[in-house]
Amino acid sequence: MTYHDASRQLDYIRQSLSQNKKHVGFFIGAGCPLAVRVERQLENGQTVNEPIIPDVAGLTKMIATKLRTPSGGEESLYDRLAKLFVEDEKSHFNIEDALSMIRSMSQVVGKGEVRGFKAAELEQLDRSICEIISDIVDRNLPTNESPYHDLAIWARSLSRDKPVHIFTTNYDLLMEEALEDESAPYFDGFIGSRNAFFDLGAVENEKLIGPRWLRLWKIHGSINWKLKLPQNAAAGSVIRSDKIESGQKHLIYPSHLKFDQSRKMPYLALMDRLKDFISCPSSLLFMSGYSFSDDHINDIIVSSLKNNPTAMVHAFLFGPLGGTGYAKAIACAQQAPISRSPRRTRRLSAADGRAGSASAYRSQVGWRRRSSTFLARRTTRMRGEFPASSILAILQSWACCCGR
Repeated sequence: MTYHDASRQLDYIRQSLSQNKKHVGFFIGAGCPLAVRVERQLENGQTVNEPIIPDVAGLTKMIATKLRTPSGGEESLYDRLAKLFVEDEKSHFNIEDALSMIRSMSQVVGKGEVRGFKAAELEQLDRSICEIISDIVDRNLPTNESPYHDLAIWARSLSRDKPVHIFTTNYDLLMEEALEDESAPYFDGFIGSRNAFFDLGAVENEKLIGPRWLRLWKIHGSINWKLKLPQNAAAGSVIRSDKIESGQKHLIYPSHLKFDQSRKMPYLALMDRLKDFISCPSSLLFMSGYSFSDDHINDIIVSSLKNNPTAMVHAFLFGPLGGTGYAKAIACAQQAPISRSPRRTRRLSAADGRAGSASAYRSQVGWRRRSSTFLARRTTRMRGEFPASSILAILQSWACCCGR
């Protein structure tokens, strides 16, 4: 069994992160908020320690509780939708699956019905789900010592030739809060103040903006994005606002469905940012809290790595890699060609990465010039492990959680 010298890889990461000329990016997935813990007091007086924002599974459970049929009442729209998943032999679905199905049916319902749903019912259910999501994830960080703040401090600490890019699939505003707390300027594609509008031209030409400004790309939308519909019109404009007014609706993307032009523009433009970033020479992307369950994002990462032999993607994952939970993650790493370099052709064993102390990480799947290096935590120090020191401590808390 061949092991890679992970300490050498850590030295390379340290060196890369300390330079100001490299294209460095971070991808924040749904598992990252799970690392920020808060205490909440229950009605019985008991205090529980829980994540500031639940993962997708927890979010689904909370929404189902709010929208399920009341005792003795008429069957709710949500329960009717859940029955469709049972009919399709997909009894285990999450809220993003639900939104995807709702919006798929909305595309073809017209003035009739699709699987028992009318257009108004689909619209009502979509709006109700997004409003509950917004209420649940609209949280503030408990302290200014969170991993989000650490990342913000690090990102603004160096005078850079290349801006730091932060990609996220999360709807919350935790990253924005940390950046603003630490006075780290950022550009997210919107221009303005009261009702900031999405500027496609500025996004496509973001290189004209100085490198001091971080780039924050929210691939799946945000709770403060709204679709502003003009009167008597189906299409509207995407704005960013903290207030929800009549004629506006939350803009949250569950997948890469075909939306009308106004909804589709931000999603496609931000996905292009991810592809363009990995296509940059010697780009370095760190992913944390991402379970590789989005096939569209996976395809962009793999295809971009194949086309750019100098790019690297490091995915920080929690838990055993040998199980079914990270099958897609391992498949992504194995799709890219292995470098012919003698120093980088060795594969690593896919051993367990069980939760343990935060003192060490162990690289698990493989070191490939064009694919991802997967790192997982271990309880004991073994051959191939290295201390979790250096700037990687920014990701230390996030590496212990991954959305599923």
